[in-house]
Amino acid sequence: MIRLLAFIAALIAPVPAFALSCLAPSVERSYAQFDAAEQTYVVAHGRLTLNTARLPKVGIAGKKPPRKTLIPAKLRGTSLSKEGFKVPFEQDLTLEVLCINVWCGSAQNGEDILAFLRKDADGYALAISPCGGSAFGSPEPAMLKQVTQCMTQGNCKAER
Repeated sequence: MIRLLAFIAALIAPVPAFALSCLAPSVERSYAQFDAAEQTYVVAHGRLTLNTARLPKVGIAGKKPPRKTLIPAKLRGTSLSKEGFKVPFEQDLTLEVLCINVWCGSAQNGEDILAFLRKDADGYALAISPCGGSAFGSPEPAMLKQVTQCMTQGNCKAER
């Protein structure tokens, strides 16, 4: 009887949730994070090109994707300065696609993005995690205005 009760209890016991919980990204929070970082970051807006076939594969039964996948990419557009998005920007970069368990960051070829790019000794890198925050696809004009205000006025309040 005790075994039967233990078996039934095991069947109805809550199963641990394996969901990824992330704070919703915002340009204000991202600007503050990257502005405070020890590394140098550049804010750029433009068209991202990459070979999406190199993105990590998710959802393959029994296989976890690698923790980090490096993909060559290019961003063409403008970078942010004290005058706004005025400085032409066309750079090769390394897309660092990060995975947590079975969730991975992603990007689309030809996507218009607002990106926080890390400037390393050997070039630029864009870390894309499943929680987001370093790149915003199809940014709204209000997002571009807000990040410009963060840079030019130190005003990083979210617009309502």
